[in-house]
Amino acid sequence: MARNNFSLFKYKLCFDFVAYKWYNIFMITRSKNNNFKKIFLSQKFLSLLGLLAVILISLPFSKNAIKQYRINREIGELKKEISSLQNKNVDLKNFVSYLSSDQFAEEQARLNLGLKKPGEELLVIKTENDENASTSNIFNIPGYDRPEPKPKSSNPGKWVDYFLK
Repeated sequence: MARNNFSLFKYKLCFDFVAYKWYNIFMITRSKNNNFKKIFLSQKFLSLLGLLAVILISLPFSKNAIKQYRINREIGELKKEISSLQNKNVDLKNFVSYLSSDQFAEEQARLNLGLKKPGEELLVIKTENDENASTSNIFNIPGYDRPEPKPKSSNPGKWVDYFLK
């Protein structure tokens, strides 16, 4: 009988050892899954995941909105330029019609050639501004009198102007 008790004790010891190992393995994997669940199912993680999804979805929409804004701004600038060019075109047409008129020919003949109509007397008053009068623009045409462009400066000169002026 003693031998039978020893073998039962041996089997019980073996069973306890296997049960202990299985319990530890099960609990460790369960605790790992529990940590996994704690991390990935926590409110903070899910909030961050949702925020990341919203950001990734909104990026293409924001790029399109920015592109649309730039296109609309460029369209507005082009419309302003078109209206400006149309106004300039109207002014130039008026100027051309004036240049082809008899009134302009008569004025130029009187001013530049010193001619007069029969029965008129010619009176010339000289002032200090006579030299400037010949070069002044008597017509109000946009872009007719263009200032001379500034001479191009070298790259170091541009940097000096940028920092010192």
